[in-house]
Amino acid sequence: MASVARTIEVWKSYGQGGPRQVDAVQGVSVEIEKGRVTAIGGPSGSGKTTLLSLIGLLTRPTKGKILYDDKDLSSVSEVYRTRVRRNRIGFIFQAQYLIPQLTAIENVALPKLCMDVPRSEAERQAAERLVALGMSHRLGFRVAELSGGEQQRVSIARSLMNSPDVLIADEPGASMDEDLTAELLSALRGMVDEHGLTVIVASHDQKVLDWADKRLNMRDGKIVT
Repeated sequence: MASVARTIEVWKSYGQGGPRQVDAVQGVSVEIEKGRVTAIGGPSGSGKTTLLSLIGLLTRPTKGKILYDDKDLSSVSEVYRTRVRRNRIGFIFQAQYLIPQLTAIENVALPKLCMDVPRSEAERQAAERLVALGMSHRLGFRVAELSGGEQQRVSIARSLMNSPDVLIADEPGASMDEDLTAELLSALRGMVDEHGLTVIVASHDQKVLDWADKRLNMRDGKIVT
């Protein structure tokens, strides 16, 4: 199976060299297979979110390499890393970073509007993604009027607006009940199977971990299985 991304002996340390140095990720080497779901499990503080941030090019490693298609992106310019994130990677965060005064469709369309896509086209694409996630009845509702689960769907739809190769999700079902989580996983599975989307997910939820094609477990900043 071809890989889309790899880490090689990656470390991420905070307060490096000081008395309070914390090694959040310690010598982790993982391979993310294209068109599959990779789940990262482990207790709070084990380094899951930090590893996602490294793979998503949101932070640089202290040591080691982050490769996409065998190109090392750990030390290239921030402009280049930003371009790769914008063109290839989608993110679902625990904190959704939605604008409560805007409607669902406006929030989802916003990334395209920032790229000078005409409003009508941006909102058409946004509507497609929201409908695919079961939000056809909420397109014109402001985020503040939506439930936690509905807000999470808006966040997911927005993450797909750049048609990413890789979707990185940190606790994607955190604001959803069991039924909504099952619907979300079904929708994501459809994108993996039909469009070849690669998903990397960190979660405490056993159902999410079992849903993945491949599971990694972290403890104390290291991969333990």
